[in-house]
Amino acid sequence: MIGPARVRVALANGGHDVLVGRGLLTGLGGLLTRLGQFRRIHLFEDVGVPKALRDVAASSIDARLTRTEYGLDEATKSMASLERMLQDLASAGLERGDLAVVVGGGILGDVAGLAAGLHRRGVGVVQCPTTLLSMVDASVGGKTGVNLAVLADPTRVLLKNAVGMFHQPSLVVADVETLVSLPDRAFRCGLAECIKHAVIAGTETGGMLDLDALSSCLPMGPTTDAERLVSLVRENIGLKAAVVAGDEQELAQGAAPGRRALNLGHTFAHAIEGCEGVRVEIEGRLVHPSHGEAVGIGLIASARLGEAVGLTPPGLADKIQAVVARAGLPVHLVEVPDIGDLMSAMRQDKKSSGGVLRLVVPTREGVSMLDDPGDSALAGAWRHVRGR
Repeated sequence: MIGPARVRVALANGGHDVLVGRGLLTGLGGLLTRLGQFRRIHLFEDVGVPKALRDVAASSIDARLTRTEYGLDEATKSMASLERMLQDLASAGLERGDLAVVVGGGILGDVAGLAAGLHRRGVGVVQCPTTLLSMVDASVGGKTGVNLAVLADPTRVLLKNAVGMFHQPSLVVADVETLVSLPDRAFRCGLAECIKHAVIAGTETGGMLDLDALSSCLPMGPTTDAERLVSLVRENIGLKAAVVAGDEQELAQGAAPGRRALNLGHTFAHAIEGCEGVRVEIEGRLVHPSHGEAVGIGLIASARLGEAVGLTPPGLADKIQAVVARAGLPVHLVEVPDIGDLMSAMRQDKKSSGGVLRLVVPTREGVSMLDDPGDSALAGAWRHVRGR
């Protein structure tokens, strides 16, 4: 067993720990006892995680245990799946003081976390992320949610995480051993969030939260040495924990980004994900981009936008694009609907306020907020990432 390394997420209510190491799920039950004694525990399991590992984790838990399996994607990250999970918790008889445990990727964690927050107005939840993306981003910070499909004339748009709430976990257990079974494409998607964190950290950081240092470690994959993976995950969680601690409910206003910094690249990315006609080239095939792939392109577009308005220093967009490419992620959209459709999807972003689109762009020191830059600047950013 490696670790566990411990990162504290310090919040107004006392916060919680994130444990990062190898082989942690085999002793999951012992880790849960640090939180107290639970009469009932319900385990939400991702079918993408090897069953043998899920069974070992379940067998370590000393409580009345119930289990349900899910295989979710962005299309099924929905109200219907949320309702099914609420039925799971009710059928299991969970009461306040009982616990929901999630073993899986970020989509499962988002929906199950929301179900835990709603069931009886809130039961505890422990997140056990099993993908790199969920380890470094989705499992930390307490955001939960489901998508909502709406008609935004003339197209159907998927509004990412349009229904949700903040429900902080009691504990996060990140076992890097689960990454071994992860497909290469899914692993690379997690690297997009690592690149995002390096940009947020700025130029004077060191370690893996420095763009140059991160680039020198790439490419990485699911079978990368466990100690390097633990270090990568720990450093990224540390940055996110610090950002969340300073603005847990995302209430920052004005130019100071607060927790909104973590939205870097995501307004572009959510528009990409929500438009069904978008395609990228992955391993010789044209496919609709996954979240991490959209984030990588969104980071580039945000930097191009920042350069156009004078907030992003010259050359930083090129550097970000080079690191995204070195991570094995696409840097261009190959098939794109009309740019007007993408811009319309952007304006559906849940972080818009008073009809004003608010974006995050990179700076030398980290990131800054940019209120609606206008259609011309936005269209220019989209043209930079449109197919070559």
